[in-house]
Amino acid sequence: MMRIPRGKRRTTKPDIFISHSSKDSKAASRLALNLNFCGVDVWLDKWELQVGQSLTDELAKAIDESRYVGILITENYNKTVWTKAEYKKAIAREQKEDRIVMLPIIIGEAEIPNFLEDKIHIDLRKSFYTGLAQLSGMVHEISEFRLNRALEDYEPNSVLELWNIFESVGFDPYVVFGEDDYDEILKYGGTEVHHNYAHFSPYEILESKVVSPHVKKLIGEFT
Repeated sequence: MMRIPRGKRRTTKPDIFISHSSKDSKAASRLALNLNFCGVDVWLDKWELQVGQSLTDELAKAIDESRYVGILITENYNKTVWTKAEYKKAIAREQKEDRIVMLPIIIGEAEIPNFLEDKIHIDLRKSFYTGLAQLSGMVHEISEFRLNRALEDYEPNSVLELWNIFESVGFDPYVVFGEDDYDEILKYGGTEVHHNYAHFSPYEILESKVVSPHVKKLIGEFT
């Protein structure tokens, strides 16, 4: 597992910023959590923002510092003022850096916005875990040829099945935890291998009588 500080304490640059309508908050949280289970550091507003911070400044900073900007496309997306500002900043970054920054991700019934029509997208409606594999694979720079061949042979239906696919193409999967969860797991059963990285047994943590229900629920979601 990998330790990630969040909020004001964040010192790492996120792998991906999730741009979404507030009406799609649950879907964004589900995707973000599963990306964490696949070793992807996600910047999600409800995980990072604190009372008193400047919303405009913090969002702009997160978009600038994240390697990618995931655009969650639903019928709500184009109706939200904030999301329009977010994708405009992402477009500006693509032009400036001359590389892919925006990752269109379809999670609901909606027409693809004009500015994304010519971009290849990930459709989570067809197969959530296949889309999760493709998205995580891009962040981790896993060979698309290898990953897609593996996905053709076997369609994953859980994070653990997805981990098996990652291992089959030469990638060693891991979980990203916020610092509080990481520190608790380390205290009650983890072994730190080097700074901010540790090994642990999920089943040992689940059986522990001193681990919090919060951490047990978190681990139970990917085991």
